[in-house]
Amino acid sequence: MTHLFDTAYADRDLGEVPGPFTLGPSPGGHALVQGTCPRCKGHTATEYRHGVPGTGTATGTKGPLADTARLLALERHYCECRHPHPDLPPDAVFVGCGASWYVRNLVTVGPGGTP
Repeated sequence: MTHLFDTAYADRDLGEVPGPFTLGPSPGGHALVQGTCPRCKGHTATEYRHGVPGTGTATGTKGPLADTARLLALERHYCECRHPHPDLPPDAVFVGCGASWYVRNLVTVGPGGTP
């Protein structure tokens, strides 16, 4: 799909989306969730540092990625396509189109994105 750069920023809760989204290790050793934003179709990637679920540092365990995937299924994900969409507020926390969603079925991958 082609990134819809002209999609105006709007705070939109898309509910649960099917993905596909992947979960793997980030270069910094944390959890990296990435895929295509269901609203603007841009590549989005978010690193979740190990911490407390529900605080934006969703990986409350340093255990296997399968355990982390269960925790991240409860986390709201945001478009972080890093494109300043039209009408992006100057104080926006995430640079993207404003969409948010839940992903219940993350595909776990290893380093470099291999299953």
